[in-house]
Amino acid sequence: MSTDADSVEQLTRALDAVPRLKELAWRSPERVVGSREFQKWREDATAAIADTYGAESAEARSFAGIQYAPTHFYFGASDDTYREVYFRGLDVAATTIRSMLEEMGEHRGDREAASTV
Repeated sequence: MSTDADSVEQLTRALDAVPRLKELAWRSPERVVGSREFQKWREDATAAIADTYGAESAEARSFAGIQYAPTHFYFGASDDTYREVYFRGLDVAATTIRSMLEEMGEHRGDREAASTV
């Protein structure tokens, strides 16, 4: 289990990586989800969430369920279709991580206030 500081650092890194992941989509949107950079980002973010909330937590399950690629492939699907789903997935992931960081900050503030009493 990681400390609060470790979790904040890991989740902050994951959040900070989202713009770079979006840049990758302009090169090859249909392959970006399979890229090593994306896979590592997703694995690292998933591990940080599992360390913070537990592997079977609602937070971990919710993050794992985010879609980054169309669920149904069809011949002639445009690059824009792939980008749209990918960007939407990254936006959902970023919002989720941001909420977790905010929640962790609130809890840390609660503990600091309690320790001064």
